[in-house]
Amino acid sequence: MSSRISLVLALAALVLWGILAFAVRVEAGVVHLLLAAGVVLLVRWWALRPKAKQEK
Repeated sequence: MSSRISLVLALAALVLWGILAFAVRVEAGVVHLLLAAGVVLLVRWWALRPKAKQEK
């Protein structure tokens, strides 16, 4: 999985979690798995992102 796909999936999971947790008020604990997945994917993206070339 590329880092760009990780970023898109992380943002989608976090947005969906925010909607379900705050707008719809789903109180099931399972909803928070989206938060965990989003954070894990966001950290994966940060670790695998392409490094910017440093100018001399």
